[in-house]
This record gives sequence, C-alpha cells and structure tokens, in this order.
Amino acid sequence: MTKARDIADFKFENITDTGTEGTKVATGTTAQRGSTTGQWRYNTTTGFFEGRNTNGTFSTLEPAPSIASTDVTEIDTDTGGNITIRVTGTNFATGGTIKFIANDNTEITASTSTFINTANYDAVVSRSSFTNAKEPYDVKYVASSGVTAILENNINVDNAPSWTTSAGNLGSVVEGTNANIIVSATDSDGDSVAYSETTGNLAGAGFSLDSSTGAITGTASAVSGDTTTSFTLRATAGSKTTDRDFNIITKNVNVDALLFDATNLNSTGTDVYTSNTDGASVGLTLNNGNAISVNTAVQLSRINGITDGTGTLANGAMLPNHSNLLSHYNSSNTKNYGNSFWSMVKGDTHNTNYNNAWMGIYNGGSQTNAHVWWTWDLGDNPSVKLKRMTNDWTWRTGSATFYVYGSNSIPNGGSNMTSSFVTTGLTLLLQDGSLGATEDNTLSNTDYYRYYVLRLQSTGNPYDFGFDRCKWYGDYY
Repeated sequence: MTKARDIADFKFENITDTGTEGTKVATGTTAQRGSTTGQWRYNTTTGFFEGRNTNGTFSTLEPAPSIASTDVTEIDTDTGGNITIRVTGTNFATGGTIKFIANDNTEITASTSTFINTANYDAVVSRSSFTNAKEPYDVKYVASSGVTAILENNINVDNAPSWTTSAGNLGSVVEGTNANIIVSATDSDGDSVAYSETTGNLAGAGFSLDSSTGAITGTASAVSGDTTTSFTLRATAGSKTTDRDFNIITKNVNVDALLFDATNLNSTGTDVYTSNTDGASVGLTLNNGNAISVNTAVQLSRINGITDGTGTLANGAMLPNHSNLLSHYNSSNTKNYGNSFWSMVKGDTHNTNYNNAWMGIYNGGSQTNAHVWWTWDLGDNPSVKLKRMTNDWTWRTGSATFYVYGSNSIPNGGSNMTSSFVTTGLTLLLQDGSLGATEDNTLSNTDYYRYYVLRLQSTGNPYDFGFDRCKWYGDYY
C-alpha cells in the first residue's frame, strides 16, 4: 500500500498559488503554444489568456472590441487617390485589419491598417474601391486572434456635381423681352441636382432660377445701356455642392432710330460705290446715335466673308438676288440678271436734284410681270426691328406692288434664287399695291430679323418705277 505523500513533495513548475495575488499559470508566445487539449496559458504575444480546444483551436479571454465611429462617412470617388480613415472604438490590438463591407457583402481590405492605440486604427484605402451602387458600407475590425467588431451602414459614396454649362456669358437678352436660358450640372452618383443662386443678382435684372430644371426665365429689366449681370450659381447633389460664375448681358434697345438714310447722297449722278456688277454693300453704322448716310458707311463684301465695320451697330450687306428682269436699270439690257443692286444705290441720273437710294423696274412694252428683289443682311444675330419706311416712287408708269419680308435664315438660297420669287421661310411685313409719289409706311413688325427682303413686282405692261430717297426707322440693340 502506497503511503500518502505530503503535498510539499510535489514540484509545480508553472502554477504558483501562494499569497493573495492570484494563481500564476504558464506563459509564452504564440510560437510556444503546446499541443495538449485543455492547456490553459497566458499568451505574451497577444496579451490574452487562452486555452486549447479539442479541435486544436484556441479560445481566448480577449475582451470584445467595438467600433464607435469613423472620421469619414462620405467618400468622393471622383477625386481619385487614397484616403485615410480613422476608426475609433475600444479594445483594439496590434496586428488587426480594417475592412469595408458593401451592401452585397463584398469586402474591401484596407491597403494598410495601422494600430495607433487601443482606441484608434488608421486605414488607408483607394477611393475608387467604393461605388455608389454598393453603399452603404459597414466598417469591420478583425483582430489577429480572429475576433471582430462591426459598425453597420457607416460610409456612403457622395460625389460633388459637375457643371456641364461653361462658366462665363450665358447669352444676351433684350430689355423687356423674356429670357429662356438653361444651365445644367450632372452627378456621377445619379443623385438629382438642385440649383440655387448664392449672390442674389438675378432678381435685380428681372430673372429667376428654377431650382429643379436650371432654367433662368423672366423679363429683362429696362436698362439705359448694355448691362452685364454677374452671378454665382450652386449645384447641389446629395450633400455636395459645386459653384460656378456666370453672367447675362441685358441689351439696351434704341427705339425708333433712323437706321438708313439715303437722302444726303451726292448729286453728281455717280454710283455711291465703284461700279460692281456683282452687287454692292451698304454698311449700317451709327455715329453718336445718328445714322450715317450710305456714302460714308463701311463697305462690306457682297455675300461671303462679311466682316464687321467700325460702327456700333451691325453692318448690313445688300445681297444681289437672281431676277427675271430685263431692264435698263441693270448694267446691261441682255445680261447680269440678279445684279439689281447695281441700280439701287446711286445718284439719280434722271433727276440730279434728288439724292437717293433706289431700285427700279422698266419695260417699254415687250415684257410683263417683271420683278426685282434684294436682301439686307444685318449680321450673325437678329438685332434690328424695321418699323417704318419713307420714300418716293419715281415715274410710276403702269402698276406694281411693293413687298417687305423678314427672315432669320438666308432667304431663298441667297444669290441662288430661281427666276420665280419664293416666299417660303419669309414673314410678310408690308404689301403695298398703291405706290404714291410720297410714301410713309408703317410695317406690321414685332420681331427682330437678320434679313429683310425688299421686292418690287410689276403687273401689266408697260411699267416704269423707281424707289427713291429712302429713310428707314426702327429699333436696334
């Protein structure tokens, strides 16, 4: 029979259980772990107590970590590059990893996860890793031991909107007329864009901004001269904004101005310009608000490559159009159809007491229903409203009708008209079949046009008409 041994005979190499301080168990690094099920020890690598399970894994007394917040909750993926996100929580340990979990459970692992202290980790991740379609993203901490902490629905993708409308001038609006200008911006996240003004200048010019459509509408306020209104618009998508500076020019309208004056030409009987069977040009300029008579205006090229003159108002070019007229008012009785302007602006050789600008048709008996027409081109933008025309009709043999049309597209193909006059695309402003010796016609014109077409149509046979001493009035800007 074995004699009972005194407890002091046993040797304890790992466990120390004396005094009141506690029981000491085996200690060692992770590399020094044993292989026996049930071994309990303190892991000096992790800093936690652990025990070996029957399946060879280790259970730990590591305190549960938690994530409280991040310093970034919205990521602008359009910016590109990397972003550092500070993750704040409790019971963090060295060797951990920060991940971001999309709404479809795909994971983004930070390229670097840096332990700061038990309450903070810094995670570096590429902005382009995130997509709007997979927001919101959870933030996950994975300790080296395998324990985890998750903060759900914490990070969203939110990019700033981008303007598609270029900065600067948005166009011109004539005083007293309605504006219809659209600005636009887009958002790469697909969020709707709202528009606002940060400067408050639009209302003072008579305009307002639609926050949903970006439409700038309203009636331009009256101005004493061309006025530029500058303002800043803000596009907002989600929580992000982008500002851009714009301006609108309110054009001052000069009302009932003398636009063209052919009553002060020289009376020598010579052409105002050099003889030009391809047509001449009339420059429409102003000098301190007074019309310059045609003989001092800027001469322009006939139809192509029209250049701006030195005046303050658009230059008008007289464009010759094909005519079926055989007339002694053309440079030849047998050719040069369409050069009707040859005879329109010159001193009247029939009566040198008159200084005039005119066009004419003549036939002594062999031709009926002849007509002539020409076009006044006022430049790229419709800026003149022709309202009143005064003139004389010389000779008035037979009968004829005078027409005036307006158009904002080049009429009838310009100089390529057929012999039959085509009214397609033209707005009839005046039709006068009773041509008196002195005429003063008010046009039914409420619009600004780039082109004005004047047409003289004879009826019957013979005929002889000259359009003399013209003065034209209207509005311009």
